[in-house]
Amino acid sequence: MPRDTNPFETEVLADDVIEAWPNISLPPAPRPETRRFLIIAGPFGAFTRRLGEALREAGAPCERVLLNAGDAYDWGTRHVQPYFGPFSGWSAWLFETVRRHGVTDLILYGDAHPYCKEAVKVAARIRLRVHVLEQGYFRPFWVTLERGGVNGNSALPRDPLFYRAAGRWAPEPAEIWLPPLTPPAARRITAYHAALILGAPAFPRFHAPYAYPILRQALGHTRRYLGQKLFRGRHQRRLAAALDTSGPLFLGILQRPGDSQLRIHSDLASTADFVELVVSSFARKSPAEARLLFKSHPLDHGLEPHARTIAEAAKRFEVTGRVFFADTGDLEKIFPKAAGAVTVNSTAGLSAIEKGLPTLTLGTAIYDMAGLTHQRGLDTFWTAPQKPDPSLYQAFRRVVIERTQVSGAYASNRGVEFAAPEVARRLLAA
Repeated sequence: MPRDTNPFETEVLADDVIEAWPNISLPPAPRPETRRFLIIAGPFGAFTRRLGEALREAGAPCERVLLNAGDAYDWGTRHVQPYFGPFSGWSAWLFETVRRHGVTDLILYGDAHPYCKEAVKVAARIRLRVHVLEQGYFRPFWVTLERGGVNGNSALPRDPLFYRAAGRWAPEPAEIWLPPLTPPAARRITAYHAALILGAPAFPRFHAPYAYPILRQALGHTRRYLGQKLFRGRHQRRLAAALDTSGPLFLGILQRPGDSQLRIHSDLASTADFVELVVSSFARKSPAEARLLFKSHPLDHGLEPHARTIAEAAKRFEVTGRVFFADTGDLEKIFPKAAGAVTVNSTAGLSAIEKGLPTLTLGTAIYDMAGLTHQRGLDTFWTAPQKPDPSLYQAFRRVVIERTQVSGAYASNRGVEFAAPEVARRLLAA
């Protein structure tokens, strides 16, 4: 897909270009009534409904594709384009629908969802604008809006020179605070999937994009939640054993099993592959007194036996007693005790960098660049980890927030009221 040109995307940045940047004028955006938006997928909850209202109030028609009854629950039954066919016919149906209705812009939630991936291909054929929503790169009170793609498909440069230069002009972001998002997020996820399951007869050919069946995931989440509550003391003792042992502590940040970041934007097929790679290197190259703590994702469904996988790898590579697993615990409290963090491409890596922690990514990440992450490979990380440059991180953060982040959240009503009108404004200004 064609990309917008950027005066900073050069290896050497001339001062006259940098000085001229604030005065560069963009062509006026098309009038709202000449645009027509179609939402393919959205975050759980009322966000897309409120976004559609904001776009229509500004004069731009907006509809949503209904792929299942969960979509109908979140959006409603007006301004819709329901799709009842098989996944094999999705691209052809979408191509005909956007041509017939004069759609100019597609809105996606993530670009790894199978229906969204095909939508991007359709958009490329007939030159539609594609806007991609995602969870915020900087958690928790931001949401992401990018043109064309997010995460590994983001058009953001991976060049520290760009961020050092552009950061001179990017404003300091205004932070907001919202109440805890986990409880409302859990309610929205539960409501969406309950509607999806109960309404399945109306959408019998919907292709669910999950590695594990929905009901099995629900049972896994329930079992994990109850286990954390019932055996809280045991979890705390295990974490304390890892944190209180002498020697440098390295942190392995696990992705959520089945996460597209892991499956699509890395060469690793699973969490088990990540564990195998990290433990084998740790066993070969780390100092004898070093320790390695793997921390599970907060939204892990508990269906993959991380504890057993890690214990078996530690035994196989003869580092039992130096490798630990924690299924609970706050990363923000663990970071200060760590000597470094290894991740595939989790946004938790950005949090580690913000804390000044040497960080290594094993996949494609928007923040993987010299000056932010360790660039010399996994085997050197245990003895000579490269620390992030705080000034580069601050410039990177200012630029990324200015270009791609919107204050708010998908999970709560207040977060939606912050985010939806601003997302609509930016869409109309695109």
